[in-house]
Amino acid sequence: MHSLSIPVLLLVGAGILVFAGLRLAALLLFFQQEEYDGRRFLHWVRASGARDRWTSLAAAVGLVLGFSPRPWAQVMGLAMIAFGLAEGGRRSLLVLRRAKKPLRMTARARRILGLAFLLALLELVGLGLAFRLLGGQLSAPAVAAGVMTMIVAQTAPWLLTAANMLLMPVERRIQQRYRKEATTRLAAVDPFIVGITGSFGKTSTKHILGHLLDGLGPTLITPGSVNTEMGIVRIIRERLEPRHRFFIVEMGAYGEGSITRLCRLTPPRLGILTAVGEAHYERFRSLETVARAKMELAEAVWSAGGALIAVIDGIADSALRQKLLMGSCAGRVIRVGSMEACEWRLLGQEEDEEGLAVDLVTPTGERTRWRLPIHGRHQAWNLLAAAAAAHELGMPLPAIAGALSSLRPVAHRLAVTRSAAGVTIIDDAYNSNPEGFRAALDLLDRLGRAGKGRRILLTPGMVELGARHDEAHHALGSYAAARVDIALLVRPDRFARFEEGLRAGEEDRTPQIHHFARQAEAEAWLKVHARAGDVVLIENNLPDLHEAPPHF
Repeated sequence: MHSLSIPVLLLVGAGILVFAGLRLAALLLFFQQEEYDGRRFLHWVRASGARDRWTSLAAAVGLVLGFSPRPWAQVMGLAMIAFGLAEGGRRSLLVLRRAKKPLRMTARARRILGLAFLLALLELVGLGLAFRLLGGQLSAPAVAAGVMTMIVAQTAPWLLTAANMLLMPVERRIQQRYRKEATTRLAAVDPFIVGITGSFGKTSTKHILGHLLDGLGPTLITPGSVNTEMGIVRIIRERLEPRHRFFIVEMGAYGEGSITRLCRLTPPRLGILTAVGEAHYERFRSLETVARAKMELAEAVWSAGGALIAVIDGIADSALRQKLLMGSCAGRVIRVGSMEACEWRLLGQEEDEEGLAVDLVTPTGERTRWRLPIHGRHQAWNLLAAAAAAHELGMPLPAIAGALSSLRPVAHRLAVTRSAAGVTIIDDAYNSNPEGFRAALDLLDRLGRAGKGRRILLTPGMVELGARHDEAHHALGSYAAARVDIALLVRPDRFARFEEGLRAGEEDRTPQIHHFARQAEAEAWLKVHARAGDVVLIENNLPDLHEAPPHF
């Protein structure tokens, strides 16, 4: 039996460390997309099958060969392990190179990766010393190499989460310093802060309001969908200037207490609640929990003597809807909705290729029609919420109506363009929720019928619906059946009930259905098959975390 010599140990260790570095970097890509939430990341590893297979299988074969006393078996075992490490490294590199959202090597990412690599190194050193001390068959090169390879390959996700946990004290100190800088700057500038939260509609409402308030004074909005504490801190530190009169903050809720923390950081004097629905049901488990989390904004605004603007029709929790509608709250509520009791009342809306025409009743009782060059019937609610806020801050109604003509659609949120080939593209790829998906299907149907072209839907489905996932997808599939001619489904195994809904329609209305493993493949199909007059809806574009779980 061959004992484990120092040169062999070092050579094997070096190969495993190269593999470990690549595998940890590939997994860090997904850990980052889970916002460094260890519990959710490890759940994703189990649910998506992202555990190592190929390298561990090769290492297991090499380990078995290593128990043979024959020299050739040791050589074959080590060769098999080397192949497994090379293949595992190749697959890890492939994940990094194909990523739709590349790994961002921020300072925090470098710290986590560096410490996780150090933990892998300590793991190897400890195992190597143990094998040398134990001797016997365990010190055979292929046996030791096989065990070390399997342990490192299987523990890589836990090494990342362990590194993140060990670094928490460091991260807290760094974040506290950044928070202090942000609060100091915020106090010095002292803008009027408007907080916006809701299960959906936050980002669109924020952009409409930002556009309107620019007419009253310089306005800063949190860009894109930045809505977490440290994301907002970064925007304050990097973008808030003395000239800014207004600061519009999108506030995301990732659990009860999230919005309370954001309100402590950026105390709002006016709040907007766009919706309470099932868009993030996976995190909250019940509508009541969603409602409590979202109403943390109201509590902060009311404690500052401000008002809450609430879109009543967007609140699925009946108890909260009734409470807001009846005005039995601890503070002032400005109601937006279709009911007579609402200060801002939506009468109806019409949509064409140019955008929306919204009929409403203003707080003065005036009936009017406003036009805005954006699409999606659900945007009428976002418009009224933003208009209510601008009016509350002193913007006259004629000025609001006039500013809407220069409004531009938010990128990837029902943005309608026409390609050089004459294909109309409805780009709603940024995100998706049941209400937005339904409105996008209505637009697809309307534009498709107007142009007499084929109505083509490309979608990977929705995420974060928890227990409502299947039910919501089946309902939308049924709704889409009469509004879609061709359905391009990305990772249809993720949302099989959507296809069931599509096929449940009348036989002569069932769309053509095509399956794709990746969004890029569906987009390539469009380039070949879409023709002039067709209307294409791109509904959602999932990150690698959901679209392309790795096959390690």
